[in-house]
Amino acid sequence: MSLDAIVYHSEENKSVTQAIQYSKTHDSSHRFLAYKNIPALLNKYSYGKKALDYGTGTGYSAQFLLEIGFDVTGVDVSKEMLLQAQVNYPHLPFHQIQNKEIPITSDTFDVVFSSFVLFEMGSEDEIVSYLKEAKRVMKENGVLVAVTGSENFHSPSKNWLSFRTDFPQNLNPKSGSLVKLYHRESDMEFTDYYWTEADYRNFFTKAGFHLEEVIYPLGEKDEPYVWCDEYTCSPFIIFVAKK
Repeated sequence: MSLDAIVYHSEENKSVTQAIQYSKTHDSSHRFLAYKNIPALLNKYSYGKKALDYGTGTGYSAQFLLEIGFDVTGVDVSKEMLLQAQVNYPHLPFHQIQNKEIPITSDTFDVVFSSFVLFEMGSEDEIVSYLKEAKRVMKENGVLVAVTGSENFHSPSKNWLSFRTDFPQNLNPKSGSLVKLYHRESDMEFTDYYWTEADYRNFFTKAGFHLEEVIYPLGEKDEPYVWCDEYTCSPFIIFVAKK
């Protein structure tokens, strides 16, 4: 980790510098791993092409959805992240979430995509509220696909291609406790929250969703990256839920 690494705390207001630096995660190997199953999942579960990127950040996921055939809108709580998203992808519509409410009418989207957002929330109430708001803007047969960190993501015993996780706060974390990692490709340090698969399942149930599928994406030998522990253990977990 360099002395000049940008520190990104999940719940803090993001700065212009953080937003610009975060854009350097767009082409990272970890996104390839986390997103490679998404097109097939959406083809399997989605009945329409109107999508919301819920927590779009600097816009990468919105562009990803556009490229696989969806009509996309991106929303986020951070003004600075959205400004950078508009710089990165000026052809896409982005809107700011106000008072935790998506500024879009109910029953609008066939797909809601949530990428690396759930582990930025430090309480059950906050996550359940976030999921309920996703449900509100979804059509009756809509699908929510949420990508987040697995229980192993921050483990100091794991050797990931993109991340360094050997930090003291990552030893024996409890649900809702702060954990930390360093992303090599962007030179950024992230502070997130640890949740188990059982925690997430409980949150989806409380928000009124039915889980259709839970996936742990693994690295494969024929891919354009030489993975480390990703071949046998996934840093990510993908939840597919129906309204």
